[in-house]
Amino acid sequence: MEPSVNFPHMKLGLFSAAALVLLTAACEDPNSLTGNRHRGGPGEEGVDGETGGAEAGELPEELQCTVKPQGNSYVLFDGTRLEASRVSENVGVNRARIKPYAVMATEYQRVLGVVPEAIKTAGASFDDPPARWFAESVYSGVAMNAIFEISYEGCLGYVRAASDLKSAPTPVSANAECTKMMRKAWSRTPSPEEIAGCSNLAVTKLAAETNVTRRWAYVCASILSSSQFLTF
Repeated sequence: MEPSVNFPHMKLGLFSAAALVLLTAACEDPNSLTGNRHRGGPGEEGVDGETGGAEAGELPEELQCTVKPQGNSYVLFDGTRLEASRVSENVGVNRARIKPYAVMATEYQRVLGVVPEAIKTAGASFDDPPARWFAESVYSGVAMNAIFEISYEGCLGYVRAASDLKSAPTPVSANAECTKMMRKAWSRTPSPEEIAGCSNLAVTKLAAETNVTRRWAYVCASILSSSQFLTF
């Protein structure tokens, strides 16, 4: 009896040939690997002879969301909830996206006229991806704490250089500064409710802060820690 001999290279060759046939078939029919049959768009006949309609492209019923997920609640400057006006949309639809760490220095420069020193070495707090890599930004509690501290540092310099912020906030001065800062930081005009919430923070909620510079800096930092500034 002749000894049996294994030919791993032959098995590899057969596997490669099978893979090539499969890929060739997939190139001819892009739906063959998923088992889906193409259904045409509205008025277009698909390969199964059916005409696509409003239901074409919809998720199967078992993959659709039928129960509202539980999430965190966030209060905005105007007293409303961040999620109150959020429309539930399908998977893959972008809403506001968080600004990555790589652009934050230029954002501070744009709004404050200076780049806080702390932002230059805060990459680890933001899980900044390595060079030539990309990762969608997700701010953790550590990142949000860093954001406020960095914003406060930059705002201290901004307030010290502003000649019109040497006195404690009044309803008039707070409204003016909040409107100016929000419009610049958010790249849009704030609503009257948002301005009122910011003014109330400056005049009433921070009334216990006796240092005028720190008081204005807290107001400024709260604007630069808001979702309207941190997203685009």
